[in-house]
Amino acid sequence: MTRARTGREDAAITLSSGTSSGIVAEIKAKLPAVEIVGETVQLKRAGTVHKGLCPFHAEKTPSFIVTPERETWHCFGCGEHGDIFTFLMRRDGLDFRESLTRLAERAGVELSERTAREDRRKRRLREALEAAVAWYREVLLQAGQAERARAYLAERGFTEETLDRFTIGYAPNTWEALTKRLRGKGFTDAELTDAGLASPSTRGGVYDRFRGRIIIPIRDVSARAIGLGGRIMPDAEGPKYLNSPATVLFDKSRTLYGIDLAKGAIRREKLTVIVEGYTDVMAAHQAGFANVVASLGTALTAGQVELANRYADAVALAYDVDLAGEAATQRGLLEELGPVVSKVRVIRIPAGKDPDELIRTDPDGWRQSVADAEELLPYFMARAAAEVDMRQAQGRSAYSRRMLDLLRRIPDRVEQDSYVPQLAQLAGIDERVLRDELSRGPVPVSIRPQQSTSPLDGEPKLDQLQREALILLLINPSLAAELPEGERLPLRDESAQALGQAWRTAVVAAGGRPDLEALVAGLDAASADLARSLLAMVRARGMRPDLETDRESFRVCLLRLRVEHTTERLSDMEALIRASAEDGSTDDIRDLERQFQELTQQREQLVRTMRGPAMVSGERRS
Repeated sequence: MTRARTGREDAAITLSSGTSSGIVAEIKAKLPAVEIVGETVQLKRAGTVHKGLCPFHAEKTPSFIVTPERETWHCFGCGEHGDIFTFLMRRDGLDFRESLTRLAERAGVELSERTAREDRRKRRLREALEAAVAWYREVLLQAGQAERARAYLAERGFTEETLDRFTIGYAPNTWEALTKRLRGKGFTDAELTDAGLASPSTRGGVYDRFRGRIIIPIRDVSARAIGLGGRIMPDAEGPKYLNSPATVLFDKSRTLYGIDLAKGAIRREKLTVIVEGYTDVMAAHQAGFANVVASLGTALTAGQVELANRYADAVALAYDVDLAGEAATQRGLLEELGPVVSKVRVIRIPAGKDPDELIRTDPDGWRQSVADAEELLPYFMARAAAEVDMRQAQGRSAYSRRMLDLLRRIPDRVEQDSYVPQLAQLAGIDERVLRDELSRGPVPVSIRPQQSTSPLDGEPKLDQLQREALILLLINPSLAAELPEGERLPLRDESAQALGQAWRTAVVAAGGRPDLEALVAGLDAASADLARSLLAMVRARGMRPDLETDRESFRVCLLRLRVEHTTERLSDMEALIRASAEDGSTDDIRDLERQFQELTQQREQLVRTMRGPAMVSGERRS
């Protein structure tokens, strides 16, 4: 997505951002599908699912199931399926807005002024965090019990200017010092717990989460406090580092420590350097390498790369991403990074040193190491090749299979192919053979489960594929105009479905130039929140439409969603077959097995279509 925006597109993505309220998710959490559907359908537990007679068509044997794990229902007789919102819409002839209103009222979820309430809550938690940071800083600077912490930081070579810039503090080794202080400022125990500053006590009340630790504030890109890191004092017992728990403000998989201080330098250097620890970042900035951030001690995630890519297209890792032989770690990292993997490089640190030490003792060596950073996948290939005896055919074969498996984790087929020449050279195998094997191998068609932690401000609560499909539609009105009239998009979330259909209708009615602001104002509360959060994401990440590239991405995205849906139906049908076998329903099993074969063939056809070329202009798209 690189083409410059038009004036209309600029207007579209400067809507007030709001936040994704999670209305749909909260209602589903409070109203289980078994409960809602069970009011209409007499359900019987059958293994991992519940089955009953479909309320939408006449049948004598049950082909209707509810799957609690996904909070969905499906009828294998008439093909109807969905969630609790869809069920009410189908049963009572409602639209999504009416279904949302009914279920929200039943669940006790307020729709009006919801975003404002969430914003007030988050602002209150930030105020608690900022008050804690200020007090911890005061303790480090003035308290006698912080003398050892001050000496330790001085021994590590940190200047007063650096400690002040990162607002480093100290938590005294007591159970209630902070909680008492903040209660006096009017904060409740619930607020302190929700901010990650306190933990519930088994004896009632709360106690300080951080005790006897150097406190390192974690901030978002706007320098707002979202969490804390605590470094234990040398020789003390306990984990070396303790982070804030996941909260409505803090999701470490989407956070980079120091990003608020580093973003300007990242833009200038056109590179984000990611290290593992807080003190590595502090040492780098103190030495003048201000484009350095930390991944909070976790394996690199796609969310962290996306955050870094707001300011530069390249990311370099300055920690060991591949302990020798860790094939599963490699696969997991590539699967996590997906389409952003080509933007990641690896910095080779001399053996026995960490970034902090190298920066202090040999800044020129650090500078050269960063300049010599290698692409992630070629780095993996070279390291893996060094572990195998390439003189043996068995070694070359095993190595090639392992590397081809890594390549298949990359969704872009052109990018996959670009690595084949290096693999052929390392393995001593003809490129044509490798390409043939690559094309024959399995294509990863499912994505990682949605994270259970709360997203940060502006991040919609949708899985990656649904989010990508809607973003492509919103920034490319032409794609919405090309959608077949009346055909449902393969989106599981009903608020996403409502947004997509409303956007298509608006695009067609306006001749390709819809008023997005007016559209959002007329949507139901859940779809409007979703639209604002998606547009905030577009603006924050600087996305630009490129119609031809986006059209192909959209085609593949919809196909992958359909493959996922078919895979879920196959899983549900297996559960129904097992239940029928337990009931001794032989005729039912034969019919279900026939349907299972048909579904399997449909899935295989979808995969073939996804792997094949796009249809030419004028042909109907999936």
